[in-house]
Amino acid sequence: MRRVALPSPWVGCAGLVLGGLTLRLWAFGGVSFAYGSDDARYVLVAQNLAHGYLPSGESEWFGARAAFLWPVALCFRVFGASDFAAVAWPLVMSLVAVVVAYLIGRELAPTPIVGFIAAGLVAAAPLEALMATRLRPDAVMPALVGFAVWAALRASRASSRQILGWALGAGLLLGLGWAARESALVMAPIVIYAGWRAGWRAIGVGALGALAVPAALAATWRVFGRDALEPLTATAGASQLQTPWSRWSWDSSYAHYLLDGALQPTRLVFLLVPVLLVAIAIVARHRPPNALFIGAWLAWAAFYLEIGTLPNLGKSPRFLTLCSIPAALLVALAAARMSPWLGAALVAAVAVIAVAALRPLPIAEARDDDVVLLNRVVARMRTLPPAPVISPNYVWWGKLNAYLSTSRLAVPRVRDPQFLDARERRGLRRLEPLPQIADYRGGYVVTGPSTKRRGWPTNWGIARRQFSRQIPWSQLVVVARVDDAVIYRWPAG
Repeated sequence: MRRVALPSPWVGCAGLVLGGLTLRLWAFGGVSFAYGSDDARYVLVAQNLAHGYLPSGESEWFGARAAFLWPVALCFRVFGASDFAAVAWPLVMSLVAVVVAYLIGRELAPTPIVGFIAAGLVAAAPLEALMATRLRPDAVMPALVGFAVWAALRASRASSRQILGWALGAGLLLGLGWAARESALVMAPIVIYAGWRAGWRAIGVGALGALAVPAALAATWRVFGRDALEPLTATAGASQLQTPWSRWSWDSSYAHYLLDGALQPTRLVFLLVPVLLVAIAIVARHRPPNALFIGAWLAWAAFYLEIGTLPNLGKSPRFLTLCSIPAALLVALAAARMSPWLGAALVAAVAVIAVAALRPLPIAEARDDDVVLLNRVVARMRTLPPAPVISPNYVWWGKLNAYLSTSRLAVPRVRDPQFLDARERRGLRRLEPLPQIADYRGGYVVTGPSTKRRGWPTNWGIARRQFSRQIPWSQLVVVARVDDAVIYRWPAG
């Protein structure tokens, strides 16, 4: 293989991170706030945390995901709640995954080109770019798991004086992965495999590091007079289970999703399966160092997603980010074996695929009205006395009352549609009860763009008609105008 002049390692990695950041900012669509969506409930719990309210009750069980929602709450506390603050942490962790892919590639391969290619693939991957700008744990947990794998690899290669420190770090990172999403523990065998040569003592120290995170959460709950087991058992209490054999079907499987989208240019997984199959064939033929470990990592993650999620999770494409780093490493190994320029071409091709797949999404339209303009309205309203807000735009109504609140917000309990039939799913789309317009007397009325979006409750049209008929428009006082939005005060008298 002809040698290629590479940039300074960290300069090259920084360039890839910058490229990934550019793609993610372009793909940024904010918090959807669709009725009953996870991201809307995450915002409510993060806002409660920002004002000192620990999660309470079954509807807030995910508030114990300290490595996911607590940094979001900190952003809300420091910068104020907004779509930008909500996705800052997933965005940062998605970029961390780019760095992690580089670090692991550099650790496992004899040439740094593998790390550069893997990092470039993670930076350009369309699913990674999409989830980096959504308030979901799907960019956070895989990055922490990848970081844990890298620390374990370092432990297996470290001097005797450093082994335990790296092992402890690997365990802590895996524990933090669990605190972002509980399924991170499924990847514990891969972390142990990575650090196996460090010895049993190091593995034991790593286990103590992993246990330190739930122990710290339990202690936090106890300090505030709450049940110490609550953050450890909340997920189990909120989970619904079904027998795996009653849940599997080809049409809902990841295998079907990946094969169906393999040759469709506007799909997030376009060409993924063919590229992976070619990479596997190249790696199987040439057997580069550590290919077995990377293959085992990818296979284990894929097995868990396809089979291990059957009892309690639907096959959402966003979960596939668990495979992003090992898949990128496997392709990078194969590409570097053939030609470094092939790796660069693959990264460029994946970036083009990402743009083609993400462009059809209603990102720009929703962003301009429901993120950028709304954020300016929120900033203006923070200068006004606090009061309830009503708007004919469902997303604006939800976001304004969430972002401007300083008191505890009620978090609705939502039934998982994966476990419901079609009639029950239709029922979930209705908002009950609808807001009572008269309850907002003495507060604010905000008008602005009101184009109906996907995710509005099916009965929100009733609320909009009530909004037009029941508000005494002649009594309202204009407080401010923000581009196309108008903020009115509705006098209490």
